[in-house]
Amino acid sequence: MTAPSLVAAARASRAPMFPCCLLAGVVAGLADLGAAILYWWVIDGVPPLRIPQSIAAWVLGREAFAGGMATAVAGTVLFVVLTWGLVRLYASLATAWPSLRRHSVRSGLMYGALAYVAVFHIAVPLFAVEGAAPARLDGIGFGLFACAVLVGLPCAWAARRLRA
Repeated sequence: MTAPSLVAAARASRAPMFPCCLLAGVVAGLADLGAAILYWWVIDGVPPLRIPQSIAAWVLGREAFAGGMATAVAGTVLFVVLTWGLVRLYASLATAWPSLRRHSVRSGLMYGALAYVAVFHIAVPLFAVEGAAPARLDGIGFGLFACAVLVGLPCAWAARRLRA
């Protein structure tokens, strides 16, 4: 095989990664965001737009809460892009460590829980313009569970699908 055909073969083998990871990222992001909206609305009466606006506040600061639907959409897009990145990272890790694909449910759940801690308790408090880690135990427990199931399992699904 010549060098150009090796490059073409490598590209062809990676071609399904983009749509598969994008689908998993969109599904995971919207499902996790929807669960958070529903949870905080039912538990505390938080208006549904407030949750995606709080995500937009990571970049825009407090002005995000005055932006109405526009900043809610921006927060939703930001969160979906974040979850897509988490899916891509898991798919790359699963390529390096095939045991992540072999034990996909357990690995996906653990990855989702670790992603929750990394995003909401490390990255957001350190880097966001506005945002703090959830402080209530019920919110932390729900966040861990939701991210493990709604983000971790789609990550594992995408990694398995890529190598099926």
